Amino acid sequence: MKKVIPLLILFVALGYSIFQLYEKKEEEKKVSNNNDAYIASIEKLGVQVGQQAPDIQLMTLDEKKVNLSSFKGKKVILNFWATWCPPCQDEIPALEKFHQEHKDIEMIGVADYIGEKKDLNFIKNFVNKNSMNYRILIDENGDNFRKYGVISIPTTYFINPNGEVVFKQIGPLTEKQLNAFLK
Repeated sequence: MKKVIPLLILFVALGYSIFQLYEKKEEEKKVSNNNDAYIASIEKLGVQVGQQAPDIQLMTLDEKKVNLSSFKGKKVILNFWATWCPPCQDEIPALEKFHQEHKDIEMIGVADYIGEKKDLNFIKNFVNKNSMNYRILIDENGDNFRKYGVISIPTTYFINPNGEVVFKQIGPLTEKQLNAFLK
């Protein structure tokens, strides 16, 4: 009997551990499903694939005004981002690599200026530190983020030469997605 009790305790502990592991997996599934539903719902907001890209006015790092419509006739990748956003930082190398390999495509990073407390020098230093050689423009008051319906960053739009949105990505881009824009 003395040998049975420790064995019984071991089986109960093992059973309890397996039950806890199962419960944890079920909870992870629920969180994942909720996250997928959230992403699907925010994808329906703002500018959609097939629509004309709204013309927006942005500020360059040297404080000049630029309209998106000035790039009509070119393929454009319009990437809404912020310096404080880890997923935005994660995609910078892929964006920069793509930019270096495809100079015929206009790569535009639209920086969140409000979240940066309107500190242009901070953004300039961030751009230099991260070797961002593609065009960085500033959304001075958040109007352009709102015009495109951007509520999660990074959000990126691929725009064809006719000004039509042909792809929308919420979340960081991969090299594979960027290269699909070449077709």
